[in-house]
Amino acid sequence: MTESTPAETTIGRYLARRDVLPERVDIIVLMGSAVLESVEVAAQLHHATAARILISGGIGHSTHHLDTAVRRRGLTVAVGRPESHVFRDVLTTQFDVPAAALQVEDQSTNCGDNAAFTRRLIDEPAALVLIQDPTMQRRTHASFARSFADLPGTQLISHAPVLPWIGPEFVSAGPDHPEIWGLPRFRSLVLGEIRRLHDDEHGYGPRGRNFIDHVDIPALVLAAYAELATAHPHLIRPAGA
Repeated sequence: MTESTPAETTIGRYLARRDVLPERVDIIVLMGSAVLESVEVAAQLHHATAARILISGGIGHSTHHLDTAVRRRGLTVAVGRPESHVFRDVLTTQFDVPAAALQVEDQSTNCGDNAAFTRRLIDEPAALVLIQDPTMQRRTHASFARSFADLPGTQLISHAPVLPWIGPEFVSAGPDHPEIWGLPRFRSLVLGEIRRLHDDEHGYGPRGRNFIDHVDIPALVLAAYAELATAHPHLIRPAGA
């Protein structure tokens, strides 16, 4: 049996950015991922606000994990397709969201694409609620800030669908919720995200690949990253992996 540490909780909660939801929501931007909880949260927000949902996601590195999650939960939705198509069908068949309220972008393969391709579909400033895999929520927000910098008046609100609960073997939305990630995979994901957020030659900031603007990572999070990286060096992969 493996055991989680406070470091994992510290990093997971930091990455799962959750802003205060505004009174007005114009568009819910739902990013494709393997986290089906994202779909439920987007549906709840749609029913509460009547905002349309723009689903962004093609076939990427998490698609096979999404297919596994769909099968594990016994959903009667076809897999092996762009993540946005799977999410669209779950929204309409499981959560009573009308197809007319949905818009699909199915070419993006990473969160940078999610932001850039979504920007092409939005012409006027709006209040956008961004819903993403919690491990990628903070980087996604930074990507959208970069892509929407040329549209003043746009409001970006991050709303991670879950705050990761770290169990002894897996990570979920809570002790009585289904598994989202196995613990080793979660560790690998969060280590990779902090590495990407770093503004150095290995990261995605201006001093590295210049995909996002500079992100100030709190000292507590950096300390947790160092602790986790030291304990699990085999899980650290290059920033672009």
